[in-house]
Amino acid sequence: MPVHFLLKGQYSLRKKLGRSLVKLICTFFVASWTGVIKYHGPRPSMRPKQVLVLLFPVSNNVVLANHTSMIDFIILEQMTAFAAVMQKHPSWVGLLQTTILESLGCIWFNRTEVKDRVDASRKFREHAHGDDNNPLLIFSEGTCVNNEYIVMFKKSAFEIDASVCPVAIKYNKIFVDAFWNSRK
Repeated sequence: MPVHFLLKGQYSLRKKLGRSLVKLICTFFVASWTGVIKYHGPRPSMRPKQVLVLLFPVSNNVVLANHTSMIDFIILEQMTAFAAVMQKHPSWVGLLQTTILESLGCIWFNRTEVKDRVDASRKFREHAHGDDNNPLLIFSEGTCVNNEYIVMFKKSAFEIDASVCPVAIKYNKIFVDAFWNSRK
C-alpha cells in the first residue's frame, strides 16, 4: 500500500488514511462477489475501553465474534475499522498483515510460542485502554468453526478491563458454505 511508504513522517494522517483505504478495499472485495450483508442492531461505535466480541452484541472497545472463515474479518471491516487479534501467517497472508493491516493496529501472535501468548494478553489491555485505537476485534474461539456447534471461548477477551460487544456472523448455506478448515 503506497500510503504505508509515502507518509512515513505523518503518523496520524497515515493511520487515518490507511484505515479508510482498508475499509474501501474490504467493501470492494465484498462487492466483487456480490455479497449481500445484513447488519442487525446498532453499529458498533468507538468508545474508550471498548472491546468487540463477535458472537452476541454489546458495546465499548472490544468486539467478540464467532469465526467461520478468513472472510469474516473482511465482512466486519467494511462496516467499521477494527484492529483484529490474529495469528501471524507466513507467505502472502503475512505480507498483507504487515503492509495493509498495519495501519489498523492489529495484534499478531504465534500460537506455538508461550511468550507470544503472554505478550498478546498484555497488548490486549494496552490497546483497549488506548485513546485513538480502533475497536479490538477478537475471534474468541481461537479457530474457524462451522457454526453448527458451540466451541469454548478463550478467556483472554474477558480478562481485559473493558466492555465487550458480542457479534454473531451467519452465512446462508444456500449460497455458500463459507467454513474454512483452519486445521488443514
